[in-house]
Amino acid sequence: MPSTRRSILATCTTGIGALAGCISTEKPTADGNWPRRTLNNSHSGYSTTEGPTTDLHTVWHRERLRSGGVDPSPVVDDGVLYFAYSQESRSDERGGAWIEAFDAATGDSRWTTELFRTDEFHYFYHSDSTVVDGDRIILQTKPGLTMLTTDGEVQWTFDNLSRGQQLPDAVTPVVTDDVVVTGTYSTVVDDHQDETVYGIDPATGDERWSVPFPERTSMWQLAGTDDMVYVPFSHDGLAALDLATGEERWRWEGPITGTPTVVNDLLLVPLWHQDDDQHTLVALDRDDRSLRWQRSIGPRWSDAGVTVADGLIYHAAAFGLEARRLETGERVWRFGPDEGKRPQGEPQVDLVSTPVVSGDAVYATGWIQRDTMYGHLFVVDAATGAEFGRAELGRNEDAGKGTPAVTSDLVFLGSNRGNLHAFGECSFEVAGRCLVG
Repeated sequence: MPSTRRSILATCTTGIGALAGCISTEKPTADGNWPRRTLNNSHSGYSTTEGPTTDLHTVWHRERLRSGGVDPSPVVDDGVLYFAYSQESRSDERGGAWIEAFDAATGDSRWTTELFRTDEFHYFYHSDSTVVDGDRIILQTKPGLTMLTTDGEVQWTFDNLSRGQQLPDAVTPVVTDDVVVTGTYSTVVDDHQDETVYGIDPATGDERWSVPFPERTSMWQLAGTDDMVYVPFSHDGLAALDLATGEERWRWEGPITGTPTVVNDLLLVPLWHQDDDQHTLVALDRDDRSLRWQRSIGPRWSDAGVTVADGLIYHAAAFGLEARRLETGERVWRFGPDEGKRPQGEPQVDLVSTPVVSGDAVYATGWIQRDTMYGHLFVVDAATGAEFGRAELGRNEDAGKGTPAVTSDLVFLGSNRGNLHAFGECSFEVAGRCLVG
């Protein structure tokens, strides 16, 4: 069930004398793990943990350096939250990137590791790529793919960089016990270097195998299973590689615009048909690539992936959130008005990132446009799309393409300003303010 602190309200009685008994002194916990931005290698984005949903308020937040073009996603493991952030070089200060560990329940900092420093001022960020796996942390920065211990000690850095200008894209690796698989970091501006997929020894950082794709460009994030890694290329199609050896198993041609999600025997692949400007979602058989179904889903950000839970697919499209049946692609519900049907006078609500599902709730980030933009975390019922609650980040602050990490009592979200927010349920509220003991 969601936070037990919610039940406190049911025991409260009316009257001033009862107020003290209604204020909870219970400290939130952060049970449950969220080890990467889409939870797992297959990008299914689903956890069974029942997180906070209603009466959300800020339990704690930390202000860190503005992360330039990166929208950082926090990750959580065993009560510890890991958060990477970066800053461009300025006239009076060198740029660089850092990763910091926090006590997830309290926000207390445990350690900070500097990943690199630079005097260069363009596009030298970290990537929103942090993965925690057992006693190791892996993420992409300017020097390369880096592995640290959960104590913050750098163990190795693998050079997977292009010779061209770095871009702040997300290149989350596929991480298993036996191999770490990643792609070339930003070759889109360099016509003379092949896009390449690398298999790396997780213990030493040594290359085990590499597969170049000289005829392909613009690699999206990789998706993986226990034995396969799927490599999408913008508008060019999809390749499947053996996870252990890198051997190519098959290719599929199609106008891909995003990262596939692997669920059971299906690949869910987002497409964009440039000739008629149609965005579609297709379900492919993983064995023979036969088409199970194809559905038009409306305009979407290419970075926004899909999540699957209990037979439903969740995705952002046409600036709203939709649920579809896994078997047929048929739409079940939509959160937010259909495109072009926003009631007059209501503020524009835009949901554009990858939603995630935890327990019986969908967590999606976006913003509300009033006099200016206010970033929000929206929480809706996974079965019906009815809104449970929402939390506001602040004026001109949003999570962009970053995704939340959900635990038992707290949900964590990074912002475009580099800030880290922890939201929980309020046990008692007076005049719109949460009272805590």
